[in-house]
Amino acid sequence: MSEDEYNYIDKIEREIDVFNSMQIEVGVLHDDFLQMIAVVNNDGAVIRAKNVPYLVIPLMKDGIRTYVKKKSVSIPARKFMERTVTRHEGRWQTLAVQQITKLMNGDGSAMMALHMIGHIAVEQMKSEIVRFKVPHNAPLTVANKGFDDPLIDTGALRDAIDYRIIPKLI
Repeated sequence: MSEDEYNYIDKIEREIDVFNSMQIEVGVLHDDFLQMIAVVNNDGAVIRAKNVPYLVIPLMKDGIRTYVKKKSVSIPARKFMERTVTRHEGRWQTLAVQQITKLMNGDGSAMMALHMIGHIAVEQMKSEIVRFKVPHNAPLTVANKGFDDPLIDTGALRDAIDYRIIPKLI
């Protein structure tokens, strides 16, 4: 090995250290309301009237706004986050190994590698939201939305999926 090749070892070690000291978070990161919507849809929830006897849910029927009274509504769990991890974790691990191999060859940087994996994970979670079909929406929800697509209404939840790279907690 020439002296030039040894000069890269410190840089390679630093990049691998950076890669191994960071983690990628994926989900709704920048909007508290949509974060709550994501958790409720992912985990499911029962919403009950508080301080009043009924929830009052607007409903458009034949072009006329009307209202439906309910004591509670049940939102079934639609585990799109877990499904994304289950379906794609192996691919993320393969990408990580490929990126570390590139780093060991002196190609790229740890942050470039982490950003690439983060972008891919975001697209996979967005795709999972679009693909999710069961459990179906309740008839009242279908009547309000005009279609049965459990995790899509305006697309705001899907569009809010993002990633960030943060230091691992030790």
